[in-house]
Amino acid sequence: MLALLLLAALVTAGAPWRRGLGLGLAALLLPWSLVLPGDPLLRAVVALLALWGVARSYDLAVARRPMTPLARMVFVVALIDTRRLQWGPARVDLGAFLRVALWVPLGLLALCTALLHDPGPLRWGCGMLAMYALGETGEALFRGVLALLGAHGPPIQRTPIAASSLREFWGERWNLVVNRWLREHFFLPWARRRRPGRGLLLSFLASATIHAWFIGVALGPAMAASMGLYFVIQGALLALELPLRVARWPAVAAHAWTLASIVLPSPLFVEPMLHLFAAPARHV
Repeated sequence: MLALLLLAALVTAGAPWRRGLGLGLAALLLPWSLVLPGDPLLRAVVALLALWGVARSYDLAVARRPMTPLARMVFVVALIDTRRLQWGPARVDLGAFLRVALWVPLGLLALCTALLHDPGPLRWGCGMLAMYALGETGEALFRGVLALLGAHGPPIQRTPIAASSLREFWGERWNLVVNRWLREHFFLPWARRRRPGRGLLLSFLASATIHAWFIGVALGPAMAASMGLYFVIQGALLALELPLRVARWPAVAAHAWTLASIVLPSPLFVEPMLHLFAAPARHV
């Protein structure tokens, strides 16, 4: 699969037929990931990486600025947009690694607690904490490793718990790598046509599809539907924020709205994620 993705990256440049061919080669990753053996977590990771490889290949297919073959290959396998990196002196970001040291044990403790309990508030609450810790660990590790390499890039998260609206949570704080891709390819094209509502709808439908895809590959259609429904609900709640004028609410009320909107439907998201980790945990 890696070799196919790198081949697609080499092809995707220049004439339109080459860009189309490269994107077509990358698309072969999707059915391929359906037949891979392994436990659910491994299948989910492979399916997600295959989908992200297709997304990066699409970026190459529509890119206007030329890139060298090596830069294209690095771009399609990187989890971040390598075009946005800035280079400087290498350094040790001690704060980043301290955050990793904080979030890893906290996340593992929350995950183990969730897996040891039946569905209910304790399981779901610990599951949400584990998923939040995973995101914060990724951001801190990303920041620390880039600093060691002498690079600086845009954040992949910005303290999501501080958000005072769903728009701020999903648009400015949580999983900004995927957010930037959805914004560029789904939201902005319609916002430029003065139809931001349609762009918002398509962005959340795309997000629901992405999450349902890798969960479905690993766990089947029921769990995929649960995961997808969570993001559909988030899009609907976000659409309500403007008529509700959440931006004008007192800070405490706006923050409570945001947390409630994310947490109350969270079992739809948490249960599929916990099922992914359940099988590896049984072998520990």
